[in-house]
Order: sequence, then structure tokens, then C-alpha cells
Amino acid sequence: MKHFRPRLSRRAFWVLCALLVCLRLALTGFQQAYIWVGGAPLDDELMFRAANHITAGQWLGAYDYLTLSKAMFFPVWLALLHALHLPYLIGGTALWCGASLLAAFAFSTLWRKKDPAQGRVLTLGLFAALAFLPSSWAAYTLRVYRDNIFPALCLYFFAGMAGMALRAVFTPEKPLWPWLAAAGAGLACGYLDREDAGLFLLPFAAAASVIVAVVLAGKRRWKALAAQVIPYAMLGVGVLTFCTLNYTHYGVFALSDFSEGSFAAAMGAMMRVDTDSTAPYLSVPADAREKIYDAVPELEPLAYWLEEDAQLQNDFRDPNLGDYRAGSFYWAIRRAAQFEGIYADAKTADAYWQTVADKINAACDAGTLPSRTGRRVATSQPISAAYVPSTLAETWNGFWHVLGLRDCAPYETLRSIGTEDDFAAWSGYLHCGFNSAANAGEDTPYYSPYQKTVFAVMQGWTRVCSILLTVGVLCAVLCQLAELLPQRRQKCTAQTVVPWLLLFGIFGIALLRCAMIAFVEVSSFGIGTSTMYLATVHPLLVLYAFAGLLLYGRPRKTDKRRENAWQIYWSSAAARRA
Repeated sequence: MKHFRPRLSRRAFWVLCALLVCLRLALTGFQQAYIWVGGAPLDDELMFRAANHITAGQWLGAYDYLTLSKAMFFPVWLALLHALHLPYLIGGTALWCGASLLAAFAFSTLWRKKDPAQGRVLTLGLFAALAFLPSSWAAYTLRVYRDNIFPALCLYFFAGMAGMALRAVFTPEKPLWPWLAAAGAGLACGYLDREDAGLFLLPFAAAASVIVAVVLAGKRRWKALAAQVIPYAMLGVGVLTFCTLNYTHYGVFALSDFSEGSFAAAMGAMMRVDTDSTAPYLSVPADAREKIYDAVPELEPLAYWLEEDAQLQNDFRDPNLGDYRAGSFYWAIRRAAQFEGIYADAKTADAYWQTVADKINAACDAGTLPSRTGRRVATSQPISAAYVPSTLAETWNGFWHVLGLRDCAPYETLRSIGTEDDFAAWSGYLHCGFNSAANAGEDTPYYSPYQKTVFAVMQGWTRVCSILLTVGVLCAVLCQLAELLPQRRQKCTAQTVVPWLLLFGIFGIALLRCAMIAFVEVSSFGIGTSTMYLATVHPLLVLYAFAGLLLYGRPRKTDKRRENAWQIYWSSAAARRA
């Protein structure tokens, strides 16, 4: 009896792709964005303000303590959507669908030996699994913030690198540069969208480039080998462009004056100073600050704002700890410096923080200030053995948080806050609506019966996906590890080793992202496991489960032949005994 094998013509494939994209966009049409005007000056409001300045031809606007504090690709994206008159949420969904389709085609090489009509079914299935991944419509995507597009940018990068690696091995007759260009676009835009993107993307890029370079050099494909520089060249061009714009407008040749340069040096120096405090999450506790004020006169003017000003302490100090968490202190001290006129211009701020860093480091080196670490240039907490157990535990929690697709509700439970003028300005620029209407007698957002019905369907799909993803990933891990057993081990060739290493790398980089977020959580934030920060992991696990089960989850024909041979042997032996 023949097994049913679904098939798709090329035309049917593209028609179904278009229908799936339209359905995904239609689901987004039922969603509403969320803002809190006055409540997110460091995040959403910063991005929106910068986007308006870009539209006005002023780059990021007048310089202050926030202007260069974050990577600023997202305001460029907002300005682009505004220029194209595309609704904000629809634009983000279209970007995600494009990344999903690229990823599906990237891995389609793995089922190249199938009938093309059958292969299209698998490609369509992977595209649908990614396009309708519940994390792509979760509540965090409704904020006007850079994480709305960061998972899509990362998926473009991973899809480009995977497509390049698989085609270098299985279809050497096809050019690699289109996939390398896609990877370069994702790498450059992702790197310019979040400061931590480099720690997440570059290790995978370096490993993939080295492995593919070995394969290409062995086949003497020198042009393809030279093309491996394309992603890094595109990254360099993107960084150079932003640095040049910042230098032209502010006199600082850098992507950020927060995570690099003199401010990072000053923060690293302050975190060197030893403390008697054992409270969690504190990078520069009160007793350390008192020692620093005494040793560095330049910081004395900031002491009033940090230690006495009621408004600044209300904005940044943790009332439960009675002090500034690491994730808040650097914003508090920058705002205090703003109040003292230090951010009058970028050069003044740079010189000030460099002086602070030099004096603290000199005092630590001389023993005037007690030191707990060596010199550092960083805004993050120093890594220590004390964080290892809690980081591992949070990494484990984050991994299961992703597998369970938790906190992926397609709506925001909080109502948008702002005046009518605020909503008019934001809606006019972003071409989308906000959940500002409230239920009668409540301060909760109003959603129509149609919206609630659609949201219920989306949440039902989330529950189904959480089961499929959990089972799929765990089975894929077991099946891939089983490939190392002698009974199943294949001859080591590029066509067997590269796909195994690719999936191993995808799973490993997903765990790395979980660990990165876990360390920041246990050392600085203490806000709980966040879907927003882990949203780049979900598509990686989908790719891993889908490709891993397809490659290693089925019995091989060679195993069947071996089984048949043993059956013939034992049958003939039994016949001889008879």
C-alpha cells in the first residue's frame, strides 16, 4: 500500500504562500499598539523621538544624555515605514514573514532529493511554522520598541548563513553571494538595533565562516571563499555609516556613548570599588558611592541628585532594596550629569567621564580606593563565580519558558496612557491605532468581540505550538545525539558533517542567548523571565526541531537493508538446521 505524499506545483506553492501572508497580516490587523507617554523615556519614547528627528532631516535630534545611549537602527526603520505610509504593526509583520520565507528556502536544500512537488510541501510547512510562531505576535511586539523587529533581523542573518553553508556543500553549482548578502543585511541591521547583538550573532558567523571556508578551500572554490567576507563588509559599512553620522552631528565617532567609550570606562571603574554590601543586583552600592565621592571631586555635584533629589530617586531607586539596581544606576547617574550641564555637548560629556574613569582607576591602582576587580570598560556587572548557580538556574528557566511559549498573548493587558494630543501624534506618525479605549468602569483596555474571538484562536494555536515545539525539540536533541552512536554513525563527509554542525550550532546559540539574558537578569535586572529578550530563541528552536527530525528522526534505508540481510541470514540458518 502506497503512502499518501502531498504534492504542490510551483504555482500552488506561491498561491498558498500569499494566502498565508495575507492571513498573518490579517491577524495583525486585529491587534493594537501600546504606549505609555511619559512612562518610557528610555525606550519607546526615545525611539519615537529619534524617528521624528530623522524624518525632519535632523538625524537623532539635539544632543542629551539619551541621544546616543542606544543602538539606533530602529528609529531608521520607523522613519522608513512613515515615509512609505505603512502601518507600524503591519510593517513589522511583513518583515517577519519575509524572514520566515527566507529561512524556509534556506533549509529546503536538506530535502533536495525528494520530488520537487513534495519538497515544496516541506518548505511551505516550515514557512507556516515560522510565520505563525506565537512569539512573533506576543504583547512585546505591540510596543514601539526595537524588539519588534530584532527577532526578524536575527532570523534573516541565521537564514542567510544556513542557506550559504548548505548550498556550499550540496549544490556547489549555485552562487553563494545572495545568501551571504542576506546574512550581511541581518547581521548589520541586528548589530545596529541592539548593543548585545554582536555577542549573539558574531560567534555563529565566525564558526560558520570557518567551517565553510575549509569546505570551499578543499574544493578549490576560491571565488566562493572570497565571498565569505560579504557579511562582515556589510556590517563594517553599516557601522561606519552610523559612526560617521554621529561624528558629523555630535563630534563622537561611535555607535553609542553609553556601551562604549568614556562612559563605559567610568562605569567599569566605579564597579571596581569594593563594597561591604551583599544585596543582590547592586553594581555601585551606597557605601561604594560614598568612597568614590570622596576620591573624585568631579562626582560631588552628582551626589545631590543621586542621594537627595526625590524625583530622581523615585524614578530609578528600588524601594525594596533601598538603592539603585545595576540596570537603573547607569541611567540615574547620566540623568544627574544632564542636570549638571555635563551633556551640553558630546565632547564635554566624553571628557568628563574619561576624567572620572582615570581618577577612579588611578585611586584603585594606588590603593586609595579598595578594588575588587581589575580595569574594565563595561556597563554590565563583572562576571563572578557567585553568579554561576543562579545564572544556570535562570538559563534553564528561560529555555523552558521558550519551549512553553509563555507570555505570548497577542494583546496587551495594560491600557495605553497619554493625552488625546499624544495619541494623535503617535498614530499620525505610525499609521496605527492604540489600545487607549477602556472598559466601562475599569482601567483595562477595551477589545471588541471580534478581537476577543481572534485572540482566543491565536491563544489556542499557542497552546498547540507549545506542545509541538517541546516534543519536537526534545526528540530532535535525542535523534541528533544518536547520530554519534557507532550503530548509526555515517562516513564523515562534508554532506554529513556540515548539517550536523549547523544544527548543533543553532541549538548552541539558542542556549547561549538564554544564558546571556539569564546573567543580565540575575546580576542587574531582577524583572523575571522575559519573552521579549528571549524572542530570538523561539525561531531557532523551530528550525532545529524541524530540520533535526527531518534529517535524523527517521530510520535510514541503510539500516533497513542491514535488517533485511540479518533476516535472510537467520532464515537460511534455520533452513539448514531443519
